[in-house]
Amino acid sequence: MRSFLLLAVALVSSLGAHADDMEELRRLDREITVATWAGDAVWFEENLADEFVLITTAGTTRNKREVIRDLATPGLRIDPYEPMDVQVRIYGDAAVVTGRISQRFTLSGVAYTNNIRYTDIYVKRKGRWILVSGHASSIAPRR
Repeated sequence: MRSFLLLAVALVSSLGAHADDMEELRRLDREITVATWAGDAVWFEENLADEFVLITTAGTTRNKREVIRDLATPGLRIDPYEPMDVQVRIYGDAAVVTGRISQRFTLSGVAYTNNIRYTDIYVKRKGRWILVSGHASSIAPRR
């Protein structure tokens, strides 16, 4: 009976930790959105792993330094946007966050719109989630 009670306590504790991790990952997903359109290099410095790799909609790769540098591109202005259709899946100390964004921005006076599906991979290190990889795919316009 005692082992059953210990198992039940461990299970309830585990579920609480899982819910906390889900909430934390959703918060980070929202924060990266705001950090992107606000050009918040500090957020990216603190929350991207040093080995971070982004695969862009063009199929090119960008590392952490390049992503931070891109935020400061002269003439770049990103309109605020919200992530949609966000799904979070946790696998131990790894997590996959998927979603969709509609991003409008101006670069050197030219307006652009990107409709994107994204996948972000987080790992838990020293008790906190850190982004190690991202992938963005353009959503083709409906015909």
